[in-house]
Amino acid sequence: MSYSGDPSMWADLFPDFLIPGIIDLVLASWKRLPTPAADDHEVPITVSLVSMMRRQKKRSEHPFRIDAESDELDQKTGGRLGRIDMRMSRGWREEVYFAFECKRLNVLRKGARQSLAGEYADEGMARFVSGKYAGGLDAGGMLGYVMDGDLKSAMAAVKEAIEERRTELCMDSGGTLATSSVRPRNTRVKETSHRQARTPFLIHHVFLPVG
Repeated sequence: MSYSGDPSMWADLFPDFLIPGIIDLVLASWKRLPTPAADDHEVPITVSLVSMMRRQKKRSEHPFRIDAESDELDQKTGGRLGRIDMRMSRGWREEVYFAFECKRLNVLRKGARQSLAGEYADEGMARFVSGKYAGGLDAGGMLGYVMDGDLKSAMAAVKEAIEERRTELCMDSGGTLATSSVRPRNTRVKETSHRQARTPFLIHHVFLPVG
């Protein structure tokens, strides 16, 4: 079969039907990953997770490439916009992908726990909402590495931070961290909806406990 003639390989959007499998692959790979150190940062954790995902993915279930720390280029100017933490690509168009931004939560600093939920929203989610990453697409994802393993407190802090920033995050008045539409039974997976000029944007949130 000639994939160059397959219209789906030139699609404008990343296929929605692949997103549940991506989330499942993240969760399954995280279970097999050696426990990160308490003072590890996002990049080494993400690189290790991508390596495990590559080993765990199956040809029939995961027809996409996985890259860590890949450059995002401005399609108009060719300038570098930043580095995407994790990118899944399927077709021939480099600007069409599903990406995860990765942030630590509940980090211990000088003996005190800092939630970093504000940074999760301001430096993670906002990159999708602004169009800096996934510009013109309709979905992206956030991975929250919960460094002390306390998922309940981390998710509550993120929920509060999101609700305090509804305007900045282009959310409706009642917008919040909601039950996932693709994995509604998994309490570690949530989603938020955001307004954009071209199309609504959905962020899938996956919270991963360390320890």
